Amino acid sequence: MKLRDLFWFATGATISYQLVKNREPLKNEFNETKQLTDGIQSNLSIIKKNIEIIQEQRVLLNQLLEDFSYKARVFSQQANASVEQIQTIWSEKSKTND
Repeated sequence: MKLRDLFWFATGATISYQLVKNREPLKNEFNETKQLTDGIQSNLSIIKKNIEIIQEQRVLLNQLLEDFSYKARVFSQQANASVEQIQTIWSEKSKTND
């Protein structure tokens, strides 16, 4: 029983010594990790904001697309009607010139 207690005491003391011995590098690494974590969280919030903006713009873009599609259909119908009128006039002029 005493040997086991001595073993655990020695192990604890060794670990404590190593932690104290390497405290500056461990502290520096902890600080670097904290800075990286803070940077990642900041970037994540920026990305979330950008996603919200993109989704808002997507709605506006869909509205513009619908409007453009409607105007393209109207233009096509008007163009077809104008072409038909031109063809009718052209064929009447051709007949009168013959």
